[in-house]
Amino acid sequence: PGRFVRVNTGGLNFGWGCVTFFQRKIIKEKGKKSNPRAAEEELKRQGADGYIVDVLLHCKHADSATLCKLEATSATEGKMVIVPCELSDTSGETMVVPVLLSCIDRISSVRVHMPKDLKSASDRKDMRKRMAEVDKRLKGNIPLLDPIKEMNIKDAEFKTLVQKIGSLEAKLREHKLFGTAEEAELFTSYQRKVEMQTQLKDVQRKIIDAQSAVQLDELKCRKRVLRRLGYTTAEDVITMKGRVACEITSGDELLLTELMFHGVFNDLTTEQTVSLLSCFVFQEKTKNEPPQLQDDLAAPLRIMQESARKIAQTSNECKLQMNEEEYVESFRPELMDVVNAWCRGAKFSQICRMTDVFEGSLIRAFRRLEELLRQMCQAAKAIGNVDLENKFADGSVKIKRDIIFAASLYL
Repeated sequence: PGRFVRVNTGGLNFGWGCVTFFQRKIIKEKGKKSNPRAAEEELKRQGADGYIVDVLLHCKHADSATLCKLEATSATEGKMVIVPCELSDTSGETMVVPVLLSCIDRISSVRVHMPKDLKSASDRKDMRKRMAEVDKRLKGNIPLLDPIKEMNIKDAEFKTLVQKIGSLEAKLREHKLFGTAEEAELFTSYQRKVEMQTQLKDVQRKIIDAQSAVQLDELKCRKRVLRRLGYTTAEDVITMKGRVACEITSGDELLLTELMFHGVFNDLTTEQTVSLLSCFVFQEKTKNEPPQLQDDLAAPLRIMQESARKIAQTSNECKLQMNEEEYVESFRPELMDVVNAWCRGAKFSQICRMTDVFEGSLIRAFRRLEELLRQMCQAAKAIGNVDLENKFADGSVKIKRDIIFAASLYL
């Protein structure tokens, strides 16, 4: 008690006052029993806001005009609204004001003798005179408390921090804006910028949380589709159908698995099978309209498109939004007759004349098709269908020939 401290809060500098008392905040929650450990942790979390300091300050009541210009602070006695006042101003009133520890921005080494009781106005008036006399003798330069010399703090890390603060304050005083009229304006603008950046980070975090929630909802819908189609059980355990789908990565695994389990490939020849699989690996758009396919190729294509529509409808029923027409049209049949001719031994120059697709695109599509055939072979092996496995292996042998699979075009 009696130590000089400077109070600065709400954008108002109340100047120097004397400490009369301090205490910790008492944290109580309605309807709950007191928990000392929880209260201690809450005080640690609050830091400087966890302590209340009673400070004797010289203030005055704010009129309506002052309240419009300044952000005032409330005193506890009578809920009076007060603003800073000079010690020499006799129109003010000296009162004890409880403030948070975080509102104290300076602690002085100066201490004055405090009377035992400050309830009487005369005692508070005498204290105002003492504070004014101290300010007059020191010419307004109230010395600050040295934490190392006067508080005898020996922690090496703390000393380093004090030195850094001193060097930064020296640099601050050397700055050309220090003490100018622009300083307050620029500092206010910078504070506003920091607040906006904080708000921006909060909004970005909310956006990320919202996106995570959307992705979580989408994941639930996808799991619902897998359960509906029989790829997982009600307990989300992968079935044999799901294991087969896991073997396929070069094409639409759901549609390919559906075709396999519905026996579509069983009734097709090797050439028809390879031609149908070409719809899964060719994604480029061509200038010409889709070719008029022969019945032996058009029939399996229709079956595949019907299966694709069923998958799209099931997805929409499970609230996984999917455009049915776009999904069906994503499987392009432009190369079906080209692949069919290649499997029957046509030359590369012949199949190039059958389509307007670039030669490089053809080579890329055939190589992806060969990779898909290998994966389909493994998928058939996973369900123990030897005939289907041999059919896919035979298709891989038929297309893997000539310049398309040459190691180099310069050989």
